[in-house]
Amino acid sequence: MARLSLRHHARGLRNVALAALVHVTPVGIPAAMAADQIHWTLLGQSSVAFNWRGSASENSIRLGTAPGNYSTTVTAQAPSPAPTSSAGPFWEAVLTGLQQNTLYYYRIGTNAEHTFRTPPARGSAGFWVGEMADVGSSLAYSTVVPTANMIAQDNPNIPGDDRPRFLLVPGDLTYGDDKGEPHCDQHFNDMMAWSQDAAYMVAWGNHEWDTAVGGDDLNNYEGRFVFPNTQTSPGAGSAIGNGPGDDWYWFDYGNTRFIAYPEPYSGAWSDWRTKADAIMAAAQTDAAITFIITYGHRPPWSSGADHGGESSLAGYMAALKVKYSKYVMNIAGHSHHYERTDPAQTDGLLHLVAPGGGSSLGGLSTQPSWSVFRLDHLQHVRMHIQANRIDGYAVCGPAGAGNGDNCTQGTIVDQWSIVSGPVGADVTPPAAVKDLGTGP
Repeated sequence: MARLSLRHHARGLRNVALAALVHVTPVGIPAAMAADQIHWTLLGQSSVAFNWRGSASENSIRLGTAPGNYSTTVTAQAPSPAPTSSAGPFWEAVLTGLQQNTLYYYRIGTNAEHTFRTPPARGSAGFWVGEMADVGSSLAYSTVVPTANMIAQDNPNIPGDDRPRFLLVPGDLTYGDDKGEPHCDQHFNDMMAWSQDAAYMVAWGNHEWDTAVGGDDLNNYEGRFVFPNTQTSPGAGSAIGNGPGDDWYWFDYGNTRFIAYPEPYSGAWSDWRTKADAIMAAAQTDAAITFIITYGHRPPWSSGADHGGESSLAGYMAALKVKYSKYVMNIAGHSHHYERTDPAQTDGLLHLVAPGGGSSLGGLSTQPSWSVFRLDHLQHVRMHIQANRIDGYAVCGPAGAGNGDNCTQGTIVDQWSIVSGPVGADVTPPAAVKDLGTGP
């Protein structure tokens, strides 16, 4: 049976308590406002966290292992810090004591039933992961909703059921800083096309913290997510609304360790390199872990016309790759185009620049030799992580957003594979990347 852990992370305190708080609906909020902005994160083998907005009568989640049969009812609490993008109320519930690799059916308030799945056994494989970044909301970008709808569906151009268990979203979620806080609320409603059934695993981008218009700042994001193994970066106090922790984090899923990296606060990347070294060292000697993947907003390698690569970050990652052969890949956003590198020319790592979530495109500069494939068009990525290989697919998104290249929505524009050695063994030479064919 699931248990409820309630998270308090007001400045300096991140306490988990088994309790349920009584809340009064703020003035002006309809008493029967249905729950919306529903999304969840993975916390461990037997724990997930849900966040949503809804009236006081919509502050519970019911769950069970059969459709319509709910053995547990959990009452949520208000998150801290509280999002400021609307009056709310906002709710947060951390569920523990779940069974691993189990499909749960749930309802939040009076909403329709949806499902979530806990992680598979450590070391297992055969799951799908999605990725996009630099998203926005449908209030500003007409391509956001079509992209979100695509992510929720099985793509007929990819073998098998490729619907992702979770999405990596490395930064620039809503553009509420530029567009205004209503875009923040709308983004989380737009993402409900997939975020009620697949976990929403983010990394912060510059638009979450470095400017504020109409009050948008990190409170709107730290108050909406609970992260596993949360970390604090030096210099992060310069971000408006930032508290301790939640600057980056890491988690295991099956046979893969995923490690986020922070924004370039003063000293943050060198600190990350030191801490990531220990996290990767543990994974390198763990027989259950085959692959290590990092992800964050700023790209170490990019030939975009809007943003180039970050050489210092590339150097830190290269040094880690020398030590840890299981480290095979990095995924970033920020530069608004799709790009895949040649690992032989990028320090043994496959680097993807893969935003494409719906906001405008940024164009391309001259293509360097290390850049294997580029596309100035919206897209999202799907990865099939298997026992000793990762097959990756870039899926053409909707036209628009100022695209300079053309492709047909839903088609596969780029394919690649990362092939490793036996499970738990070091790879010498480092894991190879095989092209399965490129797009137009």
